Amino acid sequence: MDLLGKLLIAPPSVKNGFWHKSVVFVTEHHQQGSIGLVLNKRSQMSIVEFSEQLSVTIDLPGFVYVGGPVNPKSLSILHSPEWSCSNTLEINEEYSLSSSADMLPRLAARDTPNYYRVFMGMAGWAPNQLAQEITGTAPYKHETSWCLATPDYETVFGNDQADQWCSSLDLSGQEFAQKILL
Repeated sequence: MDLLGKLLIAPPSVKNGFWHKSVVFVTEHHQQGSIGLVLNKRSQMSIVEFSEQLSVTIDLPGFVYVGGPVNPKSLSILHSPEWSCSNTLEINEEYSLSSSADMLPRLAARDTPNYYRVFMGMAGWAPNQLAQEITGTAPYKHETSWCLATPDYETVFGNDQADQWCSSLDLSGQEFAQKILL
């Protein structure tokens, strides 16, 4: 199952907890496990406020997002591929992930990717766990299996919070319908 660069969307049956209405962008998927970033859990902290806590002045619009419950102090940026820093992972032709000390000075100088979102933390899965969650293989339940979709820039960078969940579910439904009709 190729999940790299895909969206995982929590189904409506997931009613509470951290994963309620979550949209996750998968940044790594291999034999050692999977990693992703929750796209639609915006913190209350703006990028400006966050940078002030680090004694850096970054005067950019937007918020810092809670990428997941794993390693909550790790800083990363999901972004369009025309930009890179000393530690950039190319996810696919459309998306890259950066996490490096040289990111903040560049953002402060307004050297930014065309499209980006800033995250603290990440989501992580053990080997085969994510595939089991998607297929509903025990101990996971089919009714709470992740929905899947191929992302587009509007869904990843243009939407936020509940709107992002709704548009991602729409994408998932459209892809599912296309597979059935083919």
